[in-house]
Amino acid sequence: MKTNSDDIWLQTCIEAILFISETPVKIKNIASALGIHEKKAEGILLKLQKEYDDKNRGFMLRKVSGGYRFYSNPAVSEVLKDFAKSNITTFISQAALETLAIICYRQPVTRTQVAEIRGVRTDSVFQTLQDRGLIKEAGRLKEPGNPKLYRTAERFLEMLGINSLADLPPLKEFEESDADSQNEISTEPEMEDFFKQSGNGEDDI
Repeated sequence: MKTNSDDIWLQTCIEAILFISETPVKIKNIASALGIHEKKAEGILLKLQKEYDDKNRGFMLRKVSGGYRFYSNPAVSEVLKDFAKSNITTFISQAALETLAIICYRQPVTRTQVAEIRGVRTDSVFQTLQDRGLIKEAGRLKEPGNPKLYRTAERFLEMLGINSLADLPPLKEFEESDADSQNEISTEPEMEDFFKQSGNGEDDI
C-alpha cells in the first residue's frame, strides 16, 4: 500500500532529476527512472508546479518542448541580472569555466573542437556564454559543413579587468601541440584562480 511518505519521496526524486537536467525532461523518462506510471509522474509534476506558483518561489516549473524544466521566476529577472554582473565567478558554472578556458587559448575554435577536448557536448554551455556576452561568433571554418568559429568577446576582457588576451596567464599545456585532451582540461583550475584574482571592481560590470 502506497503512503504519503512514498509520494514525498517521489517528489524529492523528481526535483533532483529536474535539477541536474540542462534540457526539458519528458514524463516518460521520469516515470521510467522511478518505476512508476506516466500518469503518476505527471500528477506529481503538476502538484509541484502548483506548489511553486502558489508560494511564489524564486524558480518555477514549466512544460516546454514536451518535457519539464526548472526556470527562474520572471519576477526576479532584474535581481538576477544585477547579481550576474557583480562577479563572473558568481554565475559561471564549472562546465562553462572549462569551455571558456579552452576557447581562450584555442580561439577561434568550433563547438566540435571544444567538445572533443572536454569529452562532452557543449551546445548549452556555448549558448550560455553567448547570452552572457563572453564569447562571440568569428566566421566559419573552411571545411565540410563550414561550422561556426567562436572567440572571446570584449566583455570577457572587461570582466577580468585586462586589456588584451596577451595579459592572460600562459598555460603550457595549450602551447604544446602534442598535449593530450586530459592535459588541456587540467589547465582549468589555473583559469579559475585567475578569474577570482582579476576583475576591475566596478559595480556596473
